[in-house]
This record gives sequence, C-alpha cells and structure tokens, in this order.
Amino acid sequence: MAEQQIPVATRNQHARLLVAVCVAVTLISCFTAAYFAGQSRALRQAAADAQAKPAGVTFPKLDATAAVTSEKFSMATGLVSDRAEGLFVLDHNSGLLQCSVMYPRLGKFLGQFTVNVQDALGTGKGSQYMMTTGLVDMPSSNNNPIAASVVYVLNASTGAYACYYIPFNRVSMNANRPQQGQLVLLSTGSADPVVDRDNLR
Repeated sequence: MAEQQIPVATRNQHARLLVAVCVAVTLISCFTAAYFAGQSRALRQAAADAQAKPAGVTFPKLDATAAVTSEKFSMATGLVSDRAEGLFVLDHNSGLLQCSVMYPRLGKFLGQFTVNVQDALGTGKGSQYMMTTGLVDMPSSNNNPIAASVVYVLNASTGAYACYYIPFNRVSMNANRPQQGQLVLLSTGSADPVVDRDNLR
C-alpha cells in the first residue's frame, strides 16, 4: 500500500486549527481561574465584613440634595422630614417659589408651600436667581411645625439673599392629610455688603 501524502495546504490548516483550539482552551482556563479567584476573595471579604459589623447595627442612609438653575427656573430638593423630600421650584420671572412635598405612602404631592421671593429680595428687570437647600435643627412644636430643611435664594443681580423655612406638619403627612401654607422668611442678607467704616472704629 502506498502512503497517501497530505497536501501542505491541508497540513497548514490543521496546524492553524490546532493553535486556535489551544489558544481558546488557554483563554477559557485563565478566565475560569480568574472568576473563581474573584469569587473566593468576595466570600472572604463578606465573611470579614460580617465579623466586623456587630449584629443589629445599621448604618445611616445617605440623603442627598441637588440644585440646578436655568434662565427661567431654578430647582432644588431638600429633606423635609425623615421620610419625605421637598421639591423647590423658583420662577425667575414672577419670583414665585414653590415647595411641593410628596407623601411617600400615597406617592402624591400633597404638601404645597409658596412665597414670592421678590418681596424680600427686590425686583428688577432681568433678575437672575440661584437657589439651594440646607439642613436646620430648629425647635419645632405642634403650633409651629418646622421642616428639617431651609431654602436659600440669592438674587444674582443684586447679591441679596434670603432664607426660608417650611412649616411642614409631619402629623398631617402621617394621617395622609393635604397641607398648604406660606414659606416663612427666616433671615436676609447681602453678598455684597457696604462697609460702614465709622462703625468699625
């Protein structure tokens, strides 16, 4: 019997196929080893975290606020109670500042508080405003409920600013009763004060 000669082209194809299979097996092995090494590390880390954190300890949740400004409107969010957040919207043209509070159990805006910031900050053609919120720990009572946040508004044209608090009643929210009222002016100031040198002496 005569031996059959395998053509060179076929041998090259077989060699390439063998190399490709070896490379694929090597890559799959590396990825598999890396996966199980990562899983092992994650399990060790979880066990270490479980030992480091005593049973029954909970960490505080992170509450964040945000503020944005455009040519016609400013918008910010702020914590009103431990379970509700206020959405503050300021119309630059009219000066109307609104705080809408969503009741978390109902998923509806049932708290509404408003004020016109032009009363405290003045008016002017082309007035631009900036707004942000902050936390406050002021005494509160049933007769004078106060939310956990205040809202700061700056008239960017004049430098005058004002701080308002929200007369938010947590009892009404817990009872799912709508509430509305006026935002209350807490304080005013100026970012560009005139220095009276006589008073400094």
